[in-house]
Amino acid sequence: MVRRALLPFVALLWLLTPLLAGAATAIIYQPQLRDRDVAQAQWPALFAQLRGQGFDTLVVQWTEYGDAFSDPQGHSWLLQRVREARASGLRVVLGLNSDPAFFQRQQASTAALGDYLHTLLRRNDRLARQWGDELGAEAIAGWYLPIEIDDKRWREPDSRKQLLHYLMSERSQLNRIAQRPVYVTSFFAGNMTPARYAELLEDVQRSGVHAWVQDGAGTARLGSGERKLYLDAASQCAASHARGVVFEIFHQIGGDQAFSASSLSADEASTALAQRAPCEGDSVFFELRYLPDMAGVMKR
Repeated sequence: MVRRALLPFVALLWLLTPLLAGAATAIIYQPQLRDRDVAQAQWPALFAQLRGQGFDTLVVQWTEYGDAFSDPQGHSWLLQRVREARASGLRVVLGLNSDPAFFQRQQASTAALGDYLHTLLRRNDRLARQWGDELGAEAIAGWYLPIEIDDKRWREPDSRKQLLHYLMSERSQLNRIAQRPVYVTSFFAGNMTPARYAELLEDVQRSGVHAWVQDGAGTARLGSGERKLYLDAASQCAASHARGVVFEIFHQIGGDQAFSASSLSADEASTALAQRAPCEGDSVFFELRYLPDMAGVMKR
């Protein structure tokens, strides 16, 4: 595994940076252009309802997805939603630029991968500055990097080194805008042993970026027993492996290339939403439109 002299120093900085106040109970919102069909008057009540249900944090998965929400009208629409969420009492972890081709682009050669990650850095710096100026630093509880760290691409030392350099660079440049925790998600699909996967997460944590692990219940790539092995390895309270768990509150019914999912039944949803991350970690739920109360409000 990659261990570099810089990592202990960065880890120390991470420990000195305050997290969200206590463990968060968060819902991820993945903005879609079709969400603009929801009446604007409904959004404040929607966010207030989330707060009443016990959520304290809204994770906006991205503020740009390719070209989506990069135009003035789309940006203004999303900015208003974030302000309404804040006004309802929700803390906001703000996602940055998401590249729809990320999983293809991350397969580039070692040299090309470095250039690509540098491109992501530039995009996120521009976007974070824009949103920081418009919202004010006090309105941002944390930053979210809309990449997903899998258990296949980053197994080798050279690629792992590039990933960690990218994460440390993101954290450094975001600190210059607003010194807040930086989060990223990760998922497993059986491409590493549970122990090796826990080491990957530990490396991510040492970079100063906090890892939330997707539980895999919705995608169902692995059986429940296999998933438990990975989640147990990633959630050892005496170690620094994962900051929290993303609980998937959907059933995937389509392939990864054209993601499609259905909501859980009422009983399944009640059970899923009662889950909490171990070790006083953040409990994060994916995604807003799959909450039972969103049926008939947001298109899926």
